[in-house]
Amino acid sequence: MIRWIREQLGFDPPHQSPTRTIYVSNQFPQHSSFVRQKFPDNRIISSKYTLWNFIPKNLFEQFRRIANFYFLVIFLVQLMIDTPTSPFTSGLPLFFVITVTAIKQGYEDLLRHRADNEVNNTPVYVIRSGRLVQTRSQNIRVGDIVKIENDQTFPTDLVLLSTDRANGTCYVTTASLDGETNLKTHRAVPEIAKFQTVSQLDTLRAVITCHQPEPDLYRFVGQISINSPEEEIVRPLGPENLLLKGASLKNTNQVFGVAVYTGMDAKIALNYKSKSQKRSSVEKSMNTFLIVFLEILVIE
Repeated sequence: MIRWIREQLGFDPPHQSPTRTIYVSNQFPQHSSFVRQKFPDNRIISSKYTLWNFIPKNLFEQFRRIANFYFLVIFLVQLMIDTPTSPFTSGLPLFFVITVTAIKQGYEDLLRHRADNEVNNTPVYVIRSGRLVQTRSQNIRVGDIVKIENDQTFPTDLVLLSTDRANGTCYVTTASLDGETNLKTHRAVPEIAKFQTVSQLDTLRAVITCHQPEPDLYRFVGQISINSPEEEIVRPLGPENLLLKGASLKNTNQVFGVAVYTGMDAKIALNYKSKSQKRSSVEKSMNTFLIVFLEILVIE
């Protein structure tokens, strides 16, 4: 029970297998002993607050600043004991600063919510039940085959299956991820590159085994097992087979890829910077002096 509570609070992450198994087109085995792995949906959440936690969370973050906490202590001391100055001399400026900062941070987070909704509701095409259907980006599931056309942005991390070229190559720009403007060449596994239509891809029976998601953009290790009538073919997968969420397809009419890392498991999401407030060098030096003043105030 204690371990479960710690997992829910985030202190102990739940046990996770070092690899994940992905069935292309979600063609799962039909035997009763099979247990499906659980993966997150493709929603991206870059916002910090919700309607319910905004006030307590924002106040907690603001009073983590030593300056705000210092003036709060001064205000409380002036309320509890007789002082020659009114408590409002420190309370009103503190209230003004806290209010203005909360409004500013609330508005910025509202813009993040709107940006998230725009990304999550972007229309995409996936293959389901042998047909190419339109859905929203947030509805992409691990194992779905997604169709991407020229100049479109990849909605999730995909393993390249086929392109409009016979050799299975395509060109991708990752300028929005790492700042590199040169086009990168990605390749499909030769045995699968020939599956270029929806009907052909619907007949594909393959299983991908790869590592659990990690933030390194240039690392991907896995393998794909292709079930053919003659024999099972196993081929390795590397970074050249992975199309990263946020990158864009260039100089290629269309590609098909299978979703392997969705939502907050995508590499771009794992690389989000910490949402903690930044501290300037001036504020850090001021914090040192304020801590000394607080200790003197407590001693007296």
